[in-house]
Amino acid sequence: MACLTMRKAVSSITAIVLLIIATVAIASLLYIWSSGYLSTQTSQIGKPPTTIVIDEGNVAGSTLTLYIRNMGSTSVTVKDFYLISTSGKVIKLEPAIASIKPSEGIWGGDVWVVKPNTLELVRAVKGLIVSDKFTDPNPAVWDDAYVDYNNAWSHIYYDPDGLKLLSISDDDWAVRGLITMSQIINLQNLPVVIEVDLQKTNYNVPYGDAAGSPFAACLYLSPNKNPNPYYATPWFAAKLYPRAYPSRTEAQLVTRSARVELKTLYTWYSAPNTQPRGIFLLIFNETNKVYYYFWRDSRTGKPYASGSWASTGLSQVFSSGQLYVYLTIDNTVTESSRKVHVRYIQVYRGTELTVKGLQPGWVVQLIKDSEVVAEKVATGNSVTFDLLDIIIDKGMPIDAIKVITYEKEGGGWTIEPGEVKAVKLDISNVPPGLYTVKAVAEDGSIAVYHVKIKW
Repeated sequence: MACLTMRKAVSSITAIVLLIIATVAIASLLYIWSSGYLSTQTSQIGKPPTTIVIDEGNVAGSTLTLYIRNMGSTSVTVKDFYLISTSGKVIKLEPAIASIKPSEGIWGGDVWVVKPNTLELVRAVKGLIVSDKFTDPNPAVWDDAYVDYNNAWSHIYYDPDGLKLLSISDDDWAVRGLITMSQIINLQNLPVVIEVDLQKTNYNVPYGDAAGSPFAACLYLSPNKNPNPYYATPWFAAKLYPRAYPSRTEAQLVTRSARVELKTLYTWYSAPNTQPRGIFLLIFNETNKVYYYFWRDSRTGKPYASGSWASTGLSQVFSSGQLYVYLTIDNTVTESSRKVHVRYIQVYRGTELTVKGLQPGWVVQLIKDSEVVAEKVATGNSVTFDLLDIIIDKGMPIDAIKVITYEKEGGGWTIEPGEVKAVKLDISNVPPGLYTVKAVAEDGSIAVYHVKIKW
């Protein structure tokens, strides 16, 4: 009886030991599968010897970078990545995307750089010189007291709709307006782009006939300061200027040095309820020449006029180099005030935008009004966009840059034999901890790596 009891006890112990061994074996199998070993062996049966390995991995900010090597003899595309925690939780990783949407916008002349580890986009060269909608005074940029010549009365005010310049002439031509605090433009350092929206309003004008009223809305560029920019020669100007016989307003490009030279872009003839408005896009990218695009009445559709213009006076303005910018009402009316409306001005350094710090295959997108307006695939470490068509069609600035860090066509990373490719993955929503990374290629090859994530 005692022997039988002993045998039952031994059998119970044996069963417990066997159960423990079985449990450990199952756990080991699960671990081997999670580390990719079993899947690797299974996936390679009947397949060519295409092998991927992860040489190195690092974490910077919310980006995990893996350096994946193709050890095989044919190209391989890696598409899927997983993090497996020590508790067995599986997290599918998405490609990292670099993006920036700065409050001041993205401008022609900008150079942006993608930081290699964090994928942060930083502006290395600033294209914007000045952009103003004149909703408030901006004394850091504009002096609104200096330009005041021969006025019996004048006033400047800012509102949500832009800058308003008012004048009553004391006799003959009077001028009131703004001048930049410094010479913000240098035509010795091309390119430079200016866009300005000028309007002659029919405020106080008999019959609302601003087209026939003798006052002008003007933008001047000059190396010199003068309370009346007409005397600050040499100068270049874009004007909505009154003419007589017949009474009319002309949109003009004008220079004055030893003489006045001009080009007329459009004419509004005297008529009731007219308020001539002109939008001038001026591109200085060749010495002694300006390329112009002109819209009448609104900044929609194709420009009414476009082309290039040169003059003796413009050559002298170029030779002067550093220039002030004036915005003025030039007025001869003495009996009641006249008003000019300037909706905005933009000045920036050219029609190109460059993004650096890329890898071949990365996709760079430019976004405006929630729409992708330009896209390029990097073939080297940088891409450059020609923005001219975008500027003409939609205006500046660009709202955002987006950098997609994988080959967009295939939705993964194609690695050639012997090549090592850096793969960027987003870990912004991954809790801290120890993880096994599993990379899966289209042909079934798998590579694993262990990484520690901490915040």
